Amino acid sequence: MFLFTQTPEGLAGEPSLFRIGTGGKTGTYYPLGKSIAQGLTGVHPGKDDSNHKGKGIPGLIGVAQNSAGSIENINTLISGEIHAGFIQANDASQAFHSSGTFLGKDEFNDIRALASLYPEMLHIITRKDAGIKTIMDLKGKRISLDEIGSGTLSVMQIVLKAHDMAEKDLSPIYLKPMFIENQIMNGDLQGFAIMGGAPMEAVTNLLNTGIFLVPVQKNMADEIHQIHPYLVPGIIPGDTYPGIPETHTIQVHALLAVRNDMDEALAYQVTASLWSRETTALLEQAHPKGKSIRIDNALTGLSIPLHKGASRFYKEKGILTKEIKP
Repeated sequence: MFLFTQTPEGLAGEPSLFRIGTGGKTGTYYPLGKSIAQGLTGVHPGKDDSNHKGKGIPGLIGVAQNSAGSIENINTLISGEIHAGFIQANDASQAFHSSGTFLGKDEFNDIRALASLYPEMLHIITRKDAGIKTIMDLKGKRISLDEIGSGTLSVMQIVLKAHDMAEKDLSPIYLKPMFIENQIMNGDLQGFAIMGGAPMEAVTNLLNTGIFLVPVQKNMADEIHQIHPYLVPGIIPGDTYPGIPETHTIQVHALLAVRNDMDEALAYQVTASLWSRETTALLEQAHPKGKSIRIDNALTGLSIPLHKGASRFYKEKGILTKEIKP
């Protein structure tokens, strides 16, 4: 286990790695996680590093780890294999309340938020020549639902259930988009699903293939929202992907989460580093969605309590005026 329970001052010896669980390398979590990790990395005391950019936390080295996504990040966060993770608000809520995927697993109650980052949207991408125009048309089709342990899969299970369908009604495989690009291009796969902030590299890479964005119609998105409050109706604007019109879908906020037993002073410094000018500049450069990550929205869509260190930071900034009770 690599759990941080010491104060930031306790990091003054050998540099300590701070691992951030992200997602697949063609998704949104990974490039943004790399930027947060870079922003966290401080100059090691006594080391001459004239090329270092930003302030960071002295003695700390941020590392972005690719992963299957939201569910895996919750598991590895609680096990202590990572120190922070990108997690969908709906998955975080289930973990905190020991419901859904985490039914009866009380150890996951320890999850806490440092910030809400941005809304991410469900993309259901199919080949135009596959004849898939609706969710119901996915029946019997060879579709990748992302990896086991991904937030994409958890949302797709909910969407399919809302349409009186299940995974078995498709011919599903479970791989990240980066591993199926060629299969989509040559027609071995009819489509795939992925959650993330638009635009996504996994989608833009396939624009020349001829693709279609399958909508989650607003009436169905409204029904899903009634059952799962942190999944809300959303729209992928037209020409987000050139030539693809406005598409209704489901969206959920991405959170940066840690464990409740992280040292309060360290959690405070990590939160402060996240919202520093240096880190926000890195986020803007890393991905178009980075421009949406703003401190004014840091509490929007939170589905779990804030860590005490983050709570103290937002109170000092005048952003948090009353306790959030999801």
